[in-house]
Amino acid sequence: MDSDHPARVARGINAVGFQGSEMNSKFHDKLYDLLEQFNHYVFAHPDVLDEFPAKAAIVLLDAEDEEFNRQNVELAKSNRYPEDVPLVYVRMTKQVVQQVEWTPTIMPAPLAA
Repeated sequence: MDSDHPARVARGINAVGFQGSEMNSKFHDKLYDLLEQFNHYVFAHPDVLDEFPAKAAIVLLDAEDEEFNRQNVELAKSNRYPEDVPLVYVRMTKQVVQQVEWTPTIMPAPLAA
C-alpha cells in the first residue's frame, strides 16, 4: 500500500470534557484508553485505515459503556468540522485472548537431558 495514502496522514484529536471534574476525568481517562487501544490496533493492522475516508473525525465508542458512548457522540456532534469531514464511529470491543507462554528454566547439565 502506498505510504502517501490519504488515510495514513495523522489526524489531530481534540477532546473536550463535560462539566464536573469527576465526570471530566473519567470521561477523558476512558477516551484516552480507547484511543491508545485503537492506535495499537492500527499499528498491528494498518490496512484498517483503508476503510476510512481521506478526511474523517473518529468517534470512539465502548461496546460496554453506553453512557460514555452517549456523551462522546453528543460531544462529537457539538464540535464543528468542515462539511467534507464526516464523523466515523468506531466501536471498540475488549477481547480477552488467552496466550500460551513458555518459561525457560536454566538447569544443570545432568537434568537438561
